[in-house]
Amino acid sequence: MISKHGYKVQKRQFALLLIISVALFAIIFLFSLSATLSEWYMRGVYPILAAILSFISNLFPFSLYDIFLVVAVLLLIKLVVFTIIRKTSFLKFLFLLIRFVTVIVAWFYFSWGIAYFREDFYDRTDITEMTFDPEIFRDFAVRFIARANLCYTDCADLDRQEARREIELSYRRMHGMLRITYPNGKRKPKPMMFESVYSKMGVSGYFGPFFNEIHVNDYGLNFAYPFTLAHEMAHQFGIAAESEANLYAFVVCSLSGDEKIRYSAYLSTLRYVLSDTRKFLPDEYESLVSSIRPEIIADLRRNREHWLAARDEALSEVQDRVYDAYLKTNKVSAGQDNYSQVVGLLISVDDIFTEWPL
Repeated sequence: MISKHGYKVQKRQFALLLIISVALFAIIFLFSLSATLSEWYMRGVYPILAAILSFISNLFPFSLYDIFLVVAVLLLIKLVVFTIIRKTSFLKFLFLLIRFVTVIVAWFYFSWGIAYFREDFYDRTDITEMTFDPEIFRDFAVRFIARANLCYTDCADLDRQEARREIELSYRRMHGMLRITYPNGKRKPKPMMFESVYSKMGVSGYFGPFFNEIHVNDYGLNFAYPFTLAHEMAHQFGIAAESEANLYAFVVCSLSGDEKIRYSAYLSTLRYVLSDTRKFLPDEYESLVSSIRPEIIADLRRNREHWLAARDEALSEVQDRVYDAYLKTNKVSAGQDNYSQVVGLLISVDDIFTEWPL
């Protein structure tokens, strides 16, 4: 039984926590309303936080993000269980729950999540968005396939360490054109602690915002590795939208001096181009597919079969729904479909990026 004095102390602590929580959530809401303010934060404050967090995480060979998630879940379970067993007062339970949620949400947004509220690619780069036109798209698809055919190479002996160095070099060389702050911390890929589970869900990589960590699934095939790594690096640079991360990955890989990395860019993006071709040019889909080198078709098929072999239907569906809801909550209205919107970005920048020197 809590004393009267103890109850007053709890009430004061609860009131203080509410004030802090409301203030933090109000600031986050303010950022969500202002792309200009969010852009300032991601350009001026985030690079400092990224440097600090990535320095700390790089001291450890394992994923702090994965451990953080496990600990967070265990703490939440402990909170509920102890409340029931010890018959904790509702006020104390609410206090602990609000504190837990506030810490997680504030840490997520101020460490990286504000990236969801920043200006989009067109505003950041002053590039004009191309209005969709079937003829323009058809011409782009034909050119893209032609380039992909020229880029084909066997990636069986890809050196992943060397690929990491080359992609880092590409980001350093092109950061001005891409409107990103460099170096923006360190980008050392971490192994996934639960790789088999992520493989069953079809997750090839992810960025851990709490400790600024990049993760790439080693289950992925060699020809997809450079693009996946470059995509997760884009997130670490403060690019939240999946379509924009795909664009950045394509640019830094396709303009790389390494032929295997260039091929990874075209192969990994080709499936989005073909998906839009089937959607917008259904009558020309078969003829465009027939123009693709058989070796590339074989790699696309091999990649699909490789992931299907590990796929767990139930886990994959849950992951898709959760991530779709997560994206939509953070102002990515297209949800998971945002990945494929990279094609519109590529069409808008095609003439610009192809003119950049290697």
